[in-house]
Amino acid sequence: MQVSDQELLRTAAGGDDDAFHALVDRHARDLFRVAMSLSHNRNDAEDLLQETFLGAYRSMKNFEGRSSVRTWLTQILTRQAAKAWHKSRHARASVSLSGAQDGAERDDLAPASDASVRSTEQRLDVKHVLAGLSPQHREVLVLREVQGLSYEEIAATLGVPRGTVESRLSRARAEFRQKAGEPLSG
Repeated sequence: MQVSDQELLRTAAGGDDDAFHALVDRHARDLFRVAMSLSHNRNDAEDLLQETFLGAYRSMKNFEGRSSVRTWLTQILTRQAAKAWHKSRHARASVSLSGAQDGAERDDLAPASDASVRSTEQRLDVKHVLAGLSPQHREVLVLREVQGLSYEEIAATLGVPRGTVESRLSRARAEFRQKAGEPLSG
């Protein structure tokens, strides 16, 4: 039987570094996906994830259990992303769509298939549109559509009522459709 996140966190707070590493291993992949969606590039996302786990490590003794550990970690990540966004607002540059994306390098020199080119173009389009959204809209879309959090989990992560999450998500989807060039529907 797998040890619960809360038990791992309690054990880690008691000084067991292996328990904290188990939590990191359990949640790093999903949190990294969110970090990529909230960042300009892979390096920024890696820094954001590192700051998230550092913040979690420093504050794990203060975890009160009012939310899931996953929600708590996502909340730390979104706060770190907001800090990074505010810090870089004056030095922000436009996102380049050329060059390697997601830090991936191709090992082979074979031409890409039409399907893989379309898939890459779609991911780049989505990332570009997400980058153009307001921070609040990008954040709520990523938490719902990328991370798959429930409305309640998003509300806990952002520290807002569920109704606020619902209205932000509705406006975020409308802004996304508009920027993606799709006609707005009801």
